[in-house]
Amino acid sequence: MNRRSVLTLTAAGASAALAGCASLFDASLPDALADVDPDPDQLPTPTIGSGGVSIDVYEDFACPHCRDFEADVVPELEERVLDPGTASYRHRDFVLPADEDRSIPMANAARAVQAATGTDDEPTGQFFSYKRAVMEAGTPDNEELAAIAEEEIGIDPSVVADALEENTYYPTLAAEWEAANGEGIDRTPTVVVDGESVEDPLDADKIVSMVEDA
Repeated sequence: MNRRSVLTLTAAGASAALAGCASLFDASLPDALADVDPDPDQLPTPTIGSGGVSIDVYEDFACPHCRDFEADVVPELEERVLDPGTASYRHRDFVLPADEDRSIPMANAARAVQAATGTDDEPTGQFFSYKRAVMEAGTPDNEELAAIAEEEIGIDPSVVADALEENTYYPTLAAEWEAANGEGIDRTPTVVVDGESVEDPLDADKIVSMVEDA
């Protein structure tokens, strides 16, 4: 990814009234991840599509603007550039946290679903289906996260409950946070198309245009 492009958005876009949950980068990792050894290889990057143009989306599950992105922008991208095979959408966890109590558990639960449903051929599994259901629910508590896994995905709720109890995928979340921090990401959602940041992440037409021009 083009670090200069991301930092350009940080410098120029931060002064604009763009939708997004923001963080300060002179801070450390969120407390829950501070003593975790990051493991970028614990799980593969959740991905939709296989097109040659990358759409990297940095998200916090509890961020209300990320919920807007999921509800309003993702369906447009699926129809216009993902299903046709033009682009691939890669989810990047970036727990600010937008919600001190829920951001990390929600992301951890989604990774548990990915691990439980992914295969060698489809390593993303049902991650995105679960993500959508969780975001539609707002900021569900731990019991609700486990129930959504059973009701929407059809897997044993203990898969999520155990991951929440054991903080199983914190190494992935810590690695994702450090990678985003290194790229100069400072808010969620942040959308980067083929290395170029999108000024307004909720502008589906602009994202599609950048994909087509890449």
